[in-house]
Amino acid sequence: MSAAEKFEAISDRLTWEQIYERHPDEWVCLVEIEYAQLDDAIEQARVVGHGKTKREPVEQAKVWWGQYATIGHFYTGKLRAPSPRFRVIVEDETRDALRLG
Repeated sequence: MSAAEKFEAISDRLTWEQIYERHPDEWVCLVEIEYAQLDDAIEQARVVGHGKTKREPVEQAKVWWGQYATIGHFYTGKLRAPSPRFRVIVEDETRDALRLG
């Protein structure tokens, strides 16, 4: 059974808090999204897909592509930024000292 076949139902209108409670640390696809006036936070929406991977809710939401012009893709957990890349600059003196050591 494919991911889309497992999730063909659309949820009732839920607040972001309710979506988070039902799908903690998951990716969700949402439709009929209502945003707050002041900070663009999601006030309410309907869930058409959810899962632990980015792809799973998108596959589930394909069933709804013909009915909704916009489907949002969000993560309910805390996103972690990638670790910064470190840059090491080795000057001639340092390089020579390392060769001798």
